[in-house]
Amino acid sequence: MSSGIGANPNEARQGGEDAEALATAMAGLTGAFELTIDDAIRVAGEEEVKAGWRSFHECHLQGLVEVQGHGPQLADDVQAGAGEIVLNDPEGSEELSTAARHPPSGPGNVDFY
Repeated sequence: MSSGIGANPNEARQGGEDAEALATAMAGLTGAFELTIDDAIRVAGEEEVKAGWRSFHECHLQGLVEVQGHGPQLADDVQAGAGEIVLNDPEGSEELSTAARHPPSGPGNVDFY
C-alpha cells in the first residue's frame, strides 16, 4: 500500500466474519441461561432460594437477550464498513486483489450504494 492513510478491507471484513462467528456462538445464550436457572430452581431446597433464582432470572434475562442481539448487528456493521472502505479507497482496494468489489448488505438488507 502507498505511504498514505488507508485501511485493509480484507482485515475489516475478517473482523466482521469473526464478529459473526461470535454472534453464532452466542445464539443459544439465553436458552442456556434459562436451562441453568431452571436447573438451579429445581434442585434448590428452600422456597426462599428458589425465589432468589427466579428473581435473578427476571433481573438478568432481558440483558442477555440484548447482548445476544448485539452480535449480529456488530457483524453487519463491521462488514458494511469493509464495503465502504472498498468504495472510498479505490487505490487501496486495487492493491488488495481479493478485496470485495461490492459492500455487503447492511442491517435489514439495506444496500449502501
